[in-house]
Amino acid sequence: MRRLLGIMLMCIGVSAFAQPPAGKFTDAQCIACHGAESAEVHGWRLSKHGVLVRISTPGRAPGCVGCHTATAHQPADAARMDQTCGHCHSPRYIATLRANGARMIEVGNMKQREALTLLTRARGEFPAAALADMEAHYASLQKHLRNLRLGVAHQSPDYQWWHGHPALDGDLLRLKGTYDDLLRGRTAKSKQ
Repeated sequence: MRRLLGIMLMCIGVSAFAQPPAGKFTDAQCIACHGAESAEVHGWRLSKHGVLVRISTPGRAPGCVGCHTATAHQPADAARMDQTCGHCHSPRYIATLRANGARMIEVGNMKQREALTLLTRARGEFPAAALADMEAHYASLQKHLRNLRLGVAHQSPDYQWWHGHPALDGDLLRLKGTYDDLLRGRTAKSKQ
């Protein structure tokens, strides 16, 4: 279970931003560097923990450094999560969230694999110039898969659902529709 959590958390990736300067960080510095509207910050702010940090007494819920440490850019690890989450939640609750999150990410990964299989097939059948829409839909799917992973890691329902699975479904359907259009176009040309 701990290995799966580690894989799940690494899937959201270490930030692509420049390496942080040396020293300890505060949540405010993390938010300033990543940007208030970044997926990392926005997803966390919409989570129950993000809301609690804004409306309740300090320390009631974990902020950035509660999970990622004050040295920044550290993936949250299972032992630290057990300790941090265990301040308020039971071990059974934490285990249930992990299992649900792992399943949610696996379903997202299945959608991504299906999309990549279709795109790979299309790349073998059509010239690159004809695939611009499919490539754009696939890039959008990758963004929404990242949102899903952030939503799971931050326990943010909006990022798990609205910015995650339904968005992935829409991307996959648009990708399939674009591929079908390419097939119909090729069939129509062959009949001329």
